[in-house]
Amino acid sequence: MTRRSTTGYCILFGQSLISPKSKKQHVVSRSSAEAEYRAMALTCYEVTWLVTLVKDLGIKDLGLVDLKCDNQATIYIVVNLVFHARTKHIKVDCHYVRDQMKSGLVKPSYVLTKAQVADVFNKVLPTDQHHKLLSKLEVSVSSHLQLEGKCKRGQG
Repeated sequence: MTRRSTTGYCILFGQSLISPKSKKQHVVSRSSAEAEYRAMALTCYEVTWLVTLVKDLGIKDLGLVDLKCDNQATIYIVVNLVFHARTKHIKVDCHYVRDQMKSGLVKPSYVLTKAQVADVFNKVLPTDQHHKLLSKLEVSVSSHLQLEGKCKRGQG
């Protein structure tokens, strides 16, 4: 209804999920590449904060953070230093990803849409794909889950 995209990300430390998020974007994007670029920027803000926290805790030499995206056009915008007329509407604050890449914090990389783990947080997926992505997060799902509840009548 709002035409605003939903950003979803999950940040892993090794194999452990430490920061999942799903959030509606504040603005309407003109293209899917712009929406993905905004999502990468939001993820990059969180990564920057977490890397600073981990370094303050004494863990050094983390290396580059692999920033996975399933939109090749978005990755091209990040790594390409030339702005084209088609990307001039993207606000300057979104270029934070490019700055962090240049500084050596993140490395954008392409991931197939079917393998994009963050989709668990913001998309309705076929059951098989949902379970496959959950297993990548090392989340097990019991096949015997069911809802239970009790209703207690009020005394009167």
